[in-house]
Amino acid sequence: MSSEWSRSMRNIPLFKSYASWRSAWNACLLLIKSNYGTYLGEGPEVKAFEKEFAEKFGFEHVAAVNSGSVALELAYELAGIGEADEVIIPVLTHPASGLPALHKKATVVFADIGPDLNLSVEDVRDKITSRTKAVVFVHFGGNNRGLKELLALCQEKKLVLIEDAAQAVGSDFWGKADFTCVSLQAIKTLTSGDGGFLICKDRNLHEKAKRLRWFGYDRKLKQRLGDTDLVEAGYKYHMNDITAALGRGNLRSIDTIITHRKKLCAKYAKHGVSSSIWFAHTLTPRREDLKAFMKQHGVHTGDYHYRNDKYTIFGGKRKLPTMDRLESQYLLLPLHHGVSVRDVERICSLLKQFSLSS
Repeated sequence: MSSEWSRSMRNIPLFKSYASWRSAWNACLLLIKSNYGTYLGEGPEVKAFEKEFAEKFGFEHVAAVNSGSVALELAYELAGIGEADEVIIPVLTHPASGLPALHKKATVVFADIGPDLNLSVEDVRDKITSRTKAVVFVHFGGNNRGLKELLALCQEKKLVLIEDAAQAVGSDFWGKADFTCVSLQAIKTLTSGDGGFLICKDRNLHEKAKRLRWFGYDRKLKQRLGDTDLVEAGYKYHMNDITAALGRGNLRSIDTIITHRKKLCAKYAKHGVSSSIWFAHTLTPRREDLKAFMKQHGVHTGDYHYRNDKYTIFGGKRKLPTMDRLESQYLLLPLHHGVSVRDVERICSLLKQFSLSS
């Protein structure tokens, strides 16, 4: 092994949080020191973060909340999903995608995935019934494949479409559904430590979302009048100013982050490895062996998300041919700001080395 290659033998984590000291951390410090820093709840920073995020990505109705999971909860409520309804979601996702259906006493219908691990549009079409109320499209790893087809399908069938865009920031096509749910959790492309956004197509539903995130109050009206009537049962789902300040600081670096991630995607693609904006992945029938091999060489990998029908709360496993076949084969690979193009070369070289030894 050459000395040059040896120097590159550092540990590469599967995920890594990003925070800009100059922008993000200084923004938080300035907030605490400022004239209004004694008030750290939902204030001017949250409002500014909503505005800047909306302008950056071209959205009109953006509501900041305290997690991507909460954004999903609100989306299900605003969509009017209830006990008699069915919601179709991909089987391979985080449980947060389907938990709101259980909270609403709706029925979760799992759709199979395609070979790229994203939702199978064909299987969604086959599973639509008279009880289907909504479809949840999950950008698995930021993959947008299938979203255009689902937009047309849901329009044709008059179904609500919810985007679980937790991993989609930086993708070339996202934020097109009736409701789009963004996560700003610690390891996401854009992070505020935690937090999220709910993006609504409808202005009235957007205004309702803003009320529901803060107990049901019209916040502006309450601040002016001191108290107002509650006619909707809301929640404590709002974002706070410290979270927003951190997010605003990181938003200033988002072009650099996305550009770097796309360079990594291009390098993975050059080596025939599948990737989207949030992670790359490979398929192998020897997943545990490959995982151990990569770890031995300082590269951390994992399966991270799992088929949701294995969880008791969702009622047990269904027969889903592609998921059944790939369940023990997919392995996620590092793709983040802490990974260099040279690191991707190293990762792909290790994959090739493992394949030749099989």
